[in-house]
Amino acid sequence: MGYRQSPIVNDNRLKLGFFSPNCSGGMSVTKAPERWVNSWENNIALAKLADGTLSRATFLHELVSAPEAARVRELDDAVALGLGARARGERLTWLQAPPGTDERVIEIPWVLSRLVAAGRVLEVGYAFAEPAYLAGLLRAGVELVGVDLAELDVDGMERVLADVRSLPLDDSSVDQVLLVSTLEHVGADNTGYGLAEEADPASRVDALRELARVAGPSGRVLITVPLGEPGDHGWFRLDDVGGWTRLFASAGLFVEEQEAYELTGEGWRPAPAFRADGVGYGDRGPAASAVLCNELSSGRLRRLVTPGGLARTVKRRARPLRHR
Repeated sequence: MGYRQSPIVNDNRLKLGFFSPNCSGGMSVTKAPERWVNSWENNIALAKLADGTLSRATFLHELVSAPEAARVRELDDAVALGLGARARGERLTWLQAPPGTDERVIEIPWVLSRLVAAGRVLEVGYAFAEPAYLAGLLRAGVELVGVDLAELDVDGMERVLADVRSLPLDDSSVDQVLLVSTLEHVGADNTGYGLAEEADPASRVDALRELARVAGPSGRVLITVPLGEPGDHGWFRLDDVGGWTRLFASAGLFVEEQEAYELTGEGWRPAPAFRADGVGYGDRGPAASAVLCNELSSGRLRRLVTPGGLARTVKRRARPLRHR
């Protein structure tokens, strides 16, 4: 019986030049890694394209019709929505997103629309952030600094290998801090991310105090966290609105703005009356069932006694899950 040559294994050097970086190094065939879904099927299609056995039109059709492409499109749309609002000076609220999506389609535009116009921005947990989100930050014209215990090469970003609970940064050295679905993993079992196993959820307060220190009195901290019935899930901690808000207060942080969203049968919707009882992670979709978006500032007691701070607190308690 004759040997049937694999569509990947032959003498086509152009094809191997495309395929091998994706297969062995996790690199991209383009300079925009968020546009390429590094699946086996896509690499086979790319090999056939290089062989001349697949037309460019069919190749593009297979890429855009693949299930993975929907995820890429969702994230790209979220980034475009957030940066577009930022350019207009609009802070997005009352967002909506389709059913079957995860919380990133809410978190990313919410955070990006509040990104400072210029200055030094600290992104916490960047090594496992969505590439489309990082690309959006990099083209936003800010001085981007990433901190993580894991390492990832990201061109155009200053990288700091450190624990968020003990940052090698000066007081008031950043203008804004971003934590997108990261705080819930602090002090947890992060072996799934190639990091150490811990069981110290109380150390989340230490992380928040460190972030308040480096942000200083004039800096802001943007944090998104999953909502649900409170509990320790090993690799992350789930809490309700009251639990997260008390955690922020215990670290001396003032809630400037807070908005809750939940995944319903119709998709992601604002949840000004969200109830966490019986709501678990993954119950309603691929990840969190609800999410809390927050803008925080340091010096909670000082902020509370100002007219603006008092007004915001009264307004937030009157409408607990959404205030500006």
